[in-house]
Amino acid sequence: MGAGGNMLDPSKANDILKRVPVEPPFSLSDLQKAIPAHCFERSLIRSSYYVVHYLVVAYVFYFLADKYIPILPYPLAYLAWPVYWFCQASILTGLWVIGHECGHHAFSDYQWIVTWKDQNFVVRV
Repeated sequence: MGAGGNMLDPSKANDILKRVPVEPPFSLSDLQKAIPAHCFERSLIRSSYYVVHYLVVAYVFYFLADKYIPILPYPLAYLAWPVYWFCQASILTGLWVIGHECGHHAFSDYQWIVTWKDQNFVVRV
């Protein structure tokens, strides 16, 4: 509509394809070099702290919602539940990310901590 009928012209399509970048602007090794080395260090203490932190915050959100949202006046309760759901989902997503990173052996340097999952849930054919 806004192209004045030039959208179906094959010569215009070739001009567009010539402008598409073929090579990425940086390589994966360039990206890894840009990240400081301390970001790749695993710490059992720090990882465990985050697990406990997320569980405590999730419990606090649950406690506050269970205790105080039911006593809110009629219109505010319907607004408070979606806010609670969003906040709780954000915290539980962080907890899921930690579990996901355990699968990539990023939780700790100790293999016995991150491999219990692999040993217990192996599907053998």
